[in-house]
Amino acid sequence: MTPEQHQVPASTQSETLQDAPASQRWLVLVLPPLMACMVLGATALYWYRAHSESAEKQRANFHAAAEQIAYNLRDRMSTYEVMLRGVQGYVDGSERIERSEFQSYVDALQMQQTRPGLQGIALVMFVQGSGLLAHLADMRGRGFSGYGVHPPGGRAQYAPITHIEPLEGRNLEALGLDTLTLPVAREALERARDSGRLALSGLLGPLSPGVPPQGEVGLFLPIYSTLLEAESLSGRRRAIRGWVAAPFRVDDVVQGLSREFDPDIALAIYDGEDPAPAALLHGDAGLQEQALARGALQVSRRLEVGGRAWTLLMAPLPAFDLRHEDQGHHMVAVMGAFLGLLLGWIAWELATGRERAVALARRMTAQLRGARDDLESTLSAIPDLLFELDGEGRIHHCRSARMPQSTLAPAQFVGQRLQDIVPPEEAAGCLHAVRAALANGYSAGHRYHLESDGQTRWYELSVARKEGHHAGEGARFVALARDITERQQAEARTHQLAYFDALTGLPNRRMLMDRLGLALAAARRSGQVGALVCVDLDNFKQINDARGHTLGDQLLVEVAQRLTRLLRPGDTVARLGGDEFVLLLQGIAADMATAGRQALAVAERVREALELPYAIDTHLYSSTGSLGITLFPKRAEAVEDLLREADTAMYRAKDLGRNRIRFYEAAMQADVQERLELEQDLKKAMAEGQLAVFVQAQVDARGEVVGGELLMRWSHPVRGSVPPSRFIPIAESSGLILPMGAWMIEKACDAIAQLQRQGMPLSISVNVSQRQFRQDDFVERVRNVLAQTGATPSCLILEVTESLLIENLDDTIARMTELVRLGVRFSIDDFGTGYSSLAYLKRLPLYELKIDKSFVQDTPGDPSDTAIVQSILSVARHLNLRVVAEGVETQAQADFLAASQCDCLQGYLFYRPEPLDGWLERFMRARAPGS
Repeated sequence: MTPEQHQVPASTQSETLQDAPASQRWLVLVLPPLMACMVLGATALYWYRAHSESAEKQRANFHAAAEQIAYNLRDRMSTYEVMLRGVQGYVDGSERIERSEFQSYVDALQMQQTRPGLQGIALVMFVQGSGLLAHLADMRGRGFSGYGVHPPGGRAQYAPITHIEPLEGRNLEALGLDTLTLPVAREALERARDSGRLALSGLLGPLSPGVPPQGEVGLFLPIYSTLLEAESLSGRRRAIRGWVAAPFRVDDVVQGLSREFDPDIALAIYDGEDPAPAALLHGDAGLQEQALARGALQVSRRLEVGGRAWTLLMAPLPAFDLRHEDQGHHMVAVMGAFLGLLLGWIAWELATGRERAVALARRMTAQLRGARDDLESTLSAIPDLLFELDGEGRIHHCRSARMPQSTLAPAQFVGQRLQDIVPPEEAAGCLHAVRAALANGYSAGHRYHLESDGQTRWYELSVARKEGHHAGEGARFVALARDITERQQAEARTHQLAYFDALTGLPNRRMLMDRLGLALAAARRSGQVGALVCVDLDNFKQINDARGHTLGDQLLVEVAQRLTRLLRPGDTVARLGGDEFVLLLQGIAADMATAGRQALAVAERVREALELPYAIDTHLYSSTGSLGITLFPKRAEAVEDLLREADTAMYRAKDLGRNRIRFYEAAMQADVQERLELEQDLKKAMAEGQLAVFVQAQVDARGEVVGGELLMRWSHPVRGSVPPSRFIPIAESSGLILPMGAWMIEKACDAIAQLQRQGMPLSISVNVSQRQFRQDDFVERVRNVLAQTGATPSCLILEVTESLLIENLDDTIARMTELVRLGVRFSIDDFGTGYSSLAYLKRLPLYELKIDKSFVQDTPGDPSDTAIVQSILSVARHLNLRVVAEGVETQAQADFLAASQCDCLQGYLFYRPEPLDGWLERFMRARAPGS
């Protein structure tokens, strides 16, 4: 009999219902729809709750990402403020800021690497209209010959940009710009001046007519005179000296933070609290309308920066919605609705007649089989490992549609315990997750790993307690193991970037500080002594500049490998940046003396390893290293103190000639502190007139004055007389030698002019430092001084050292030749103590040699010094050079030099150094007619 023959005609069903009692008719009409409605209602409730949870999770993730964006922007603005306050402190401690000094300071900040988005650091000085001409003269006197304030025009007050680094591109155009002519900048400048705090401007617009705007805003921090009170509003307005400024483009700032933002969230930044298109600083002006059109989430955040409010509008992109979309509850809802309708239909069919029972059972079996197949296909689409286990961790059922990461089939897990499958160190955590599910009903987030096919795969375990188990059976659990290997690797890469150097793979400063803190605490507990070794490559910048950064990076990688091979497994090699490395040696001895010997032995091995040639691209390169060592624990020092001590010792090794090893001593820090204080005092000395020009006369063999050498003296109000051997090296290293040297040349030319007006054309010698001589505009400066004073160029003798001559000899010869063409003469100071060589003597346009006093003081009694002096005199005669002997203190020395035909003598035997003005007055009065 076919199924069609089994079906009861509709008329028969109707007749059956009509013939049934009233109670049965009510049951047939009400019960099936009621059952279907109950199941559908439960399904709808489940779908609504699941959909709400999914939407809430998406909303929470979006708000967390938005908060992270706002936090990162706020943090970046804070770093800009900290940097500006550092520049503010630097300017407050300086009476006069030279461009080279400011350039060195800004270069050390490494803005492009550490603070992307900043266009530069600038100083904006406040100038009254009456002082504009003096300001222009001062700036042009510093070497900015074409400096001018723009836009032109007379104004009561000016705020020109006097210093800006890096001085290139758009920053070069901004030099001299009167920022008060930009209304937006003027508002921020006045707000910073009146409040004494950081002020942020709106969009600056074009810097000058015809120049397109760049979408820049500016940060301004006021600088007040330390001599005036700045506690009140009126006091701050009187005390204002200028501002530290930092222009930046918001687009560049956001681009620099792009790695820290969620890429699937759109961001728009507006100036102020009204998100109007004209106030847009970054992003799409139609972000709100687009989000509303898609029905997407959106959030607004208010960010306070420099007394100005920014409005951040954020909305998820479609990719964000797709990433957080969960369609699982839709499928369950569909299946629930289907089953509810099916159940109602079954009840209807059962109620309509027993003769339909067999046909209904067959159809239900087919439908349940189809539902089972649908569920099977749904479960098969899940890539995770799904299994059922008991309270002891034993697996009873296991399934996974695809497990390419494992060589075991799911069936092979059945009967095994979790602690038999996962590594022993992970087993306790897995069982803890099972116990947590037993207590709470659900546990998630536990991670474990498995080794398969030589690879490590990471999984995240979620466990749920299974309800409705049979009486007498223990608790059962359904567990899901999701493969999170890619996520684990991404987290590992993030950790690598945060704690390790990207170039060498060594720990970076952050990890070194963590390990050093642990090592210091362990050393204090155990009594074992450790060591910190600071290593800096000598002359690495020369290799980097000459051969390029690519080769320099290869050399740094090779250095890192050599250092790593030298240390024990428990020690640390870190790279702080550039060519500076740090070695952390733990537990090397039980006492300081033994630890010092052990640390010195390690440092010596490091120094020898760094001396070996580096084979890079079939070429050999040589380099050495300077090492500084400090031991710990000594007292209550912090990790920053240890790093500073090792760094101080390393720089002392460099000062002693490089390729050396030095231990830290307390005197080093005192010396560093004294040098810093002396440098600050030297800046004040230049401004307060503490420096004085002295002169020591030079005589011929008959004792007649034929010239003089200018000498600088410093009389400190507290320290007293500071010797040149102490303050000249500090001036050299800090760059103060440049204005000091220029001042000495001006004094020399002025003295020459005074003497020649009295008909006394005496030569005046003045020392020129290597740094001063290498200035790009040095020749032009000398030419200008000669023109301004009217001095005869041939009377000006510039004294240089031999070390200056041998470095970049061709450039030196070209520059000396250019000055000689002006009439200026050159002398080699302290001849014989450096790199004396006839090879360069005959190439240089020299006029004079000065024999160092160390050779003169033992003549004529010492045969060796006597022979050296006679040799120098002989060489000078053959090269047609004049000779000056320094340090002549006895008559025997003078007689010997005169007999040896020395042209000029200088020393205490004839004249001691005396103030230049007094010497000029006395000398001209003595030579005047009728005196």
